[in-house]
Amino acid sequence: MQAPEDFKKWIEDLKNTLRASYEVSDFVGLTAGTPKDVYMWDIHECVAKCDAFVAICDYPSIGLGYEMGVAVEKLKKPTLALARKDSKISRMVLGVDQPHYRFERYDSMEEIPELVKKFLAR
Repeated sequence: MQAPEDFKKWIEDLKNTLRASYEVSDFVGLTAGTPKDVYMWDIHECVAKCDAFVAICDYPSIGLGYEMGVAVEKLKKPTLALARKDSKISRMVLGVDQPHYRFERYDSMEEIPELVKKFLAR
């Protein structure tokens, strides 16, 4: 991920907040393992076994895009893609037309747990 360190920390804080209500998977793509380890864990453990996939799309990430593609197109997982209101988002992400996919904008991290709750309740 080509995101700044403060964003990565923010993501960890968000995951910890969501853990109060949900089981949250830890992807290893940013921290450990060989490239094959990353692929096997992130795709075959995290994406394949999740009940729903939540993607924070504020910064371009080929890995996240690949994971989203597998989640949405191959596995048909309920997928919520989120981005700050001022983030520039790929038209590919904006153009997904699947009944189990939704794209939402947010202003602050505090909004995200409620967006996730509403998405999962549908």
